[in-house]
Amino acid sequence: MDIQTRVSKLQSLLQSKKLDGYVVPSADPHQSEYVADVWKRREFISGFSGSAGLFACTRGKAGLWTDGRYFIQAENELRGSSVTLMRQGAPGVPDWKEWMAQELPRGARLGVNLSLFSSEAFRQVQERMASVGIQLEAQTLDLIDEVWGEQRPAFPSSPLREHALEYAGESRESKLTRLRDAMRREGVRGLIVSALDEVAWLFNLRGADVSYNPVFYAFALVTETQSTLFVSPSKVSEELITRLGSTVRWGDYDRFMDELSRFKPHAPIWMDPATSSAAVEHALSSAGIELHMKPTPIAAWKARKNLAELRGMRDAHIRDGVAMLRFMAWFERAIATEALDELKVAEQLERFRRMAPEYIGPSFATIAGYGPNGALPHYRATPESCLPLRTQSIFLLDSGGQYYDGTTDITRTFACGTPTSEEKTIYTRVLKGHLLLKRSLFPAGTNGYQLDVLARQPLWSAQLDYGHGTGHGVGAALCVHEGPFSVSLRKNLFPLEVGAVLSNEPACYRPGRFGVRIENLVTVVEHGSSDWGSYLGMEDLTLCPYERRLIDASLLQAEEIAQVDAYHQLVAQQLRDFLQGDDLAFLERATAPLGL
Repeated sequence: MDIQTRVSKLQSLLQSKKLDGYVVPSADPHQSEYVADVWKRREFISGFSGSAGLFACTRGKAGLWTDGRYFIQAENELRGSSVTLMRQGAPGVPDWKEWMAQELPRGARLGVNLSLFSSEAFRQVQERMASVGIQLEAQTLDLIDEVWGEQRPAFPSSPLREHALEYAGESRESKLTRLRDAMRREGVRGLIVSALDEVAWLFNLRGADVSYNPVFYAFALVTETQSTLFVSPSKVSEELITRLGSTVRWGDYDRFMDELSRFKPHAPIWMDPATSSAAVEHALSSAGIELHMKPTPIAAWKARKNLAELRGMRDAHIRDGVAMLRFMAWFERAIATEALDELKVAEQLERFRRMAPEYIGPSFATIAGYGPNGALPHYRATPESCLPLRTQSIFLLDSGGQYYDGTTDITRTFACGTPTSEEKTIYTRVLKGHLLLKRSLFPAGTNGYQLDVLARQPLWSAQLDYGHGTGHGVGAALCVHEGPFSVSLRKNLFPLEVGAVLSNEPACYRPGRFGVRIENLVTVVEHGSSDWGSYLGMEDLTLCPYERRLIDASLLQAEEIAQVDAYHQLVAQQLRDFLQGDDLAFLERATAPLGL
């Protein structure tokens, strides 16, 4: 079925079920950012394959809401259908709730799948729809599944694997004890864990249910005496059951909601309204169970990496740095002698990463954009969009790896020929912001919202900017995007803490021409104290030279040149022993002082 056929079938279903509208977010029952194929309902019905977006329709109209990262991609993928691209955040563009209020009369019935909205988000939907007299109708069977039929992908079946204690740094028993202590302080006797990375972290388990993310589909219910992991039985080996012993009671994923409705604690159940679905809240409330609605401590604990996790992250970045250096040495030779395109280059980097026995796979879909494709922040090369690499522009490469002990995410922008003055100027201003954020000290309690301006200031001073955040949290051998903090103009007030790992990735894009982004992962470290309290700083984890051919040293201050040289010296020290021949020679050239 093409997009239009799918949308028409859905609209016919609305009429037969006496619904006036339907909404399809990009979500699974765990409110994940990235979802398995079986949950890609929004992508199926709209044809839009970006990771962020929402589809909504009435019986006669349909819209796809997404943000500025995906406008061009969405335009291309929606072409030929009746689905209107709603440019989220653009002047005059209503959000989907406002659109529904405009399109539907009072008394209209709007269909929703409660499992695809967090409890927090659904409450906002309820309030907005109630204010305009629109009734919400929970669907026991998602209408998209009826349109999809037998072609809907199967539920993931990859087996669980244990995450070694030497990498985790804390046993699952210790984590559960900490969690139960927190539950006692809050006066609750049960706690639900819905977020997949939180389940994986808490039980020191990993999976492969979601592309690029080493997680598995499961819910957890922790009480004073028992920890139940609800997972498809076929995914759990007898060996794993034996190893976990009495620490874990096993339940069936498909029966989680039934078990909740029968759960009768003598005190409230704790659930995080941002990660637990409205369906979970509804099941508990319907059973007369009192709810304790607030964030659990798991996300914050997970974000503060312990010594073992940081050691694993550093080891993973050494391997990743070796792969990047081998790639850069190859790229310098190949760009002048071979016919390259975006896909071939991305595949070559993947081959270098696979040389490490600890490598599992990419941590996200590689972004390899030459020239105008590099100006698309979340571009993904396909055989249809793939451009050949010429010597007339620059090349942006954003990639990462999942290793058994750590997760990486790095962006480098490369000169393919002789760069223009504009390309060098913009690259150097991006670099200046990257360096300023890295070397800045800040008092304990500072959040990323307060720091974001540092990375933008060198761009703002030239009336330039970028439309995405500067930094996101990164898991330790977990998801490449994790909360609860970020470095962004979005007002996230969660403070950065020692042990946090995050990206430092300012950028600048010239639509239709080229893009520049420079990204390192850093960890937050202690940096002494004064009469004003404790101060923190950032330490680089990523080990890879900057593109010296794109640096205009005349725009750098002496402090910035010294910072680049010190970083390059660190890269050389950490990677030299793992390289030889042409690769080693390239490392020495790439990390030589800028003054030479």
